[in-house]
Amino acid sequence: MASQQDTLNKIRQFAESNRKLEEERANHPIDHHAYNRQLDQTLKQLQDQVKRQEYALQELHLSTATTLPSPGLSPHARLAQTRRATKAYNSLSQTDPVLPPPDSPLSPLLALRETFRQILDLKSSISTVAHHLSTDRERLKAEEAALSDARLISTGLDERIRDLQTMRAGDREKAKAPTQLAKEVMQQQRRRKVELEKKTTALREALTGFVDEHLASMLAAEDLGGPVVGDQIDVPDWTLEAGYTAHGKEKKATGAASGGGTTGAGAGRESRQQRIDEFVRRRSRGRGDGVGDGNGDDDDQGGRVSNKREAAGAEMHSLLDSLLEVAETSSYIELEQETAASRFLVKAKIAQFHPRDARRLRLIDFARELVD
Repeated sequence: MASQQDTLNKIRQFAESNRKLEEERANHPIDHHAYNRQLDQTLKQLQDQVKRQEYALQELHLSTATTLPSPGLSPHARLAQTRRATKAYNSLSQTDPVLPPPDSPLSPLLALRETFRQILDLKSSISTVAHHLSTDRERLKAEEAALSDARLISTGLDERIRDLQTMRAGDREKAKAPTQLAKEVMQQQRRRKVELEKKTTALREALTGFVDEHLASMLAAEDLGGPVVGDQIDVPDWTLEAGYTAHGKEKKATGAASGGGTTGAGAGRESRQQRIDEFVRRRSRGRGDGVGDGNGDDDDQGGRVSNKREAAGAEMHSLLDSLLEVAETSSYIELEQETAASRFLVKAKIAQFHPRDARRLRLIDFARELVD
């Protein structure tokens, strides 16, 4: 703190002296002629002083013989001569030097010369520092590039170390006993089988719900001569019971009171019941559940399938079951006749007909395309 305060005081004193000098210069402008006369006078004084010093030096040389100690002198003589020279030097060094008076222009000239010399040195040092700065910047860029490369190398080495550690862990796993590996593989296969069974069950339930809730009515409508699957999304049961015209239009449900009308309605119901029974029998044969003469099964299925929508759904389920049973062997199943269900599976690119026999059908092998 004391040194900082001293520095501040010196700066303030210097600023104050400069301010006073500027004020004095403003009040008393410089007379160049007087200044030149003062310079000439100072130069003459210096020349006179030089002459006096030279004259005194010559007299000193003439009055005394100042010789340096020679090797031929005795040690005592050499020591005495050296002491005299030392005493003379000390006496001269203690005298005050001859300095110009305070009002002499010599001091400002010397200060100006020293300032000019320092300015030249500063300019030279600035150019040198600029050159070193450019060199240091280039070196800094090179060092930064080297640092970036070193970081990349370090990252690559770390990744390589992790890979080697992973490979080592894999080698340790491979070094396990065959029985242990077999147990682990069997456990993995069991877990995978359980997961596949769960997914298969969920997909089968979703497929069953889609067929029963949405697809069955559209299949029944197409079988009755109505719109193909997809043209009409929601087909109500009463439309299926009424049927369609030869042009695919919906028939209106009417209740006739005459005997002939009653007979026609009874015949229609009998025909529809026969078609439902036919769907049920095909489903029973497809599943292979029939035993004996199959009357009990027909009666049971007929009790559960009560309309055309359910019959179409049962036919689709039976067809899908038959296709899935032979899916592993890529074999074809025999169709009694082409139905809306088989046509829908072909249009949806789920199944395909035999190239030469449209009554033979099989699932498309998607797994073969994935493997290829």
